[in-house]
Amino acid sequence: MSHTNNKDKIIDFNTGERIIAHGDEANCAYMIIDGHVRVFIEEGTRKISLATLGPEQIFGETAILTGSSTYGANVEALENCKLRIITREFLNGVLDSSDPVIRALLLMLLERLKNTNEALVKSETREFMDIVLI
Repeated sequence: MSHTNNKDKIIDFNTGERIIAHGDEANCAYMIIDGHVRVFIEEGTRKISLATLGPEQIFGETAILTGSSTYGANVEALENCKLRIITREFLNGVLDSSDPVIRALLLMLLERLKNTNEALVKSETREFMDIVLI
């Protein structure tokens, strides 16, 4: 089975530039070719870091794999970045042509990651409130 080629869909972002904003329409994922990004959520005025990613790592995949219409976190360039766009159609095509166990395993891991991130936010918020109340 042939999939749409993503090799020609390369974009650049400058240091500090927002790549994804929480709540934006989720229409693609990104593979880092060069540079580093920070994945984070904002809780009021605080930024809670979830991950720092570099070359050959992918972000934005959770939303497009789970069918979510929006992204659940923010991503910004920590330095100048070169990113490959991975469309929903391309990724679903790759998964559809793989063993069904792979897709099920991937979706299970994404659900666990989502739960872990939610627990982290609750923990960070609770710790912040404890400090404020002291």
